[in-house]
Amino acid sequence: MVHFAAIRYLHAVALFAMNAASLDSPAPPTANAARRSRMVVAGIATYIVLAATALCFDRPLLAAFAVFVLVAAVLSPALRKHSAKAWCALAASAALIAWLAMRDASWLLLDAVPIIVNLALCTLFARTLVAGRTPLIARFIAIIESPERLRDARVANYARQLTFAWAFVLGAQAALLALIVLAMPHGLLAMSGVDAPRLAAPAWTWYLHVGSYLLVAAFLALEYAWRRWHLRHIAHPPLAKFALALVQRWPALVQSLGDDAPRSAR
Repeated sequence: MVHFAAIRYLHAVALFAMNAASLDSPAPPTANAARRSRMVVAGIATYIVLAATALCFDRPLLAAFAVFVLVAAVLSPALRKHSAKAWCALAASAALIAWLAMRDASWLLLDAVPIIVNLALCTLFARTLVAGRTPLIARFIAIIESPERLRDARVANYARQLTFAWAFVLGAQAALLALIVLAMPHGLLAMSGVDAPRLAAPAWTWYLHVGSYLLVAAFLALEYAWRRWHLRHIAHPPLAKFALALVQRWPALVQSLGDDAPRSAR
């Protein structure tokens, strides 16, 4: 199915962007790394504004342009390094988005974004659970707090379990969102001419683009509350302070993904 292949391609672009970002030197983040991170955030913020405007005012071409802006944003770190693969990926993505827009599939493009985001993040968490690699949550703890914190066996075990939990939640939500996109009036089944039940309620669209992210935020808040009780024998930074540190140290977190040396938090 052509439209499904297009979604698979955009997912591959997202994975390429994560891999390209993680191939930096493991040295401490520089001013350039922080600047690249801010550019990505600015691009994502622009995408959110464009996507919300397209949904509110029913502008399919604006929806397609919003997806292009998002692709350019996630590829921007590699583009600034003059990566030929990144520029080819951007050009191919632009051609694919334009082709789908001309086939009245702009809304399918926009609806596929939450699926791709959840699937890419699921992959990001899951691939650090491979034997010999440090679980992603353990990397967060080591960079944001201190590596010494992981010497506590309960903390190290919790980091691995939480990494698995995030991978499961994000993967399950990606599957749910894919089913929603399949059954929506302008979804893959309808575009393929398949006669099947449809999810016509506008609430499904808002769950795709708003509710799915709110669910992730709710899981984050609930996990933080559970962590404070489960690991109450150690001090925990306030949630706002932890979130701020996560944003500030994000370049170092991304760079740590390029370190494939066998390590373990256990």
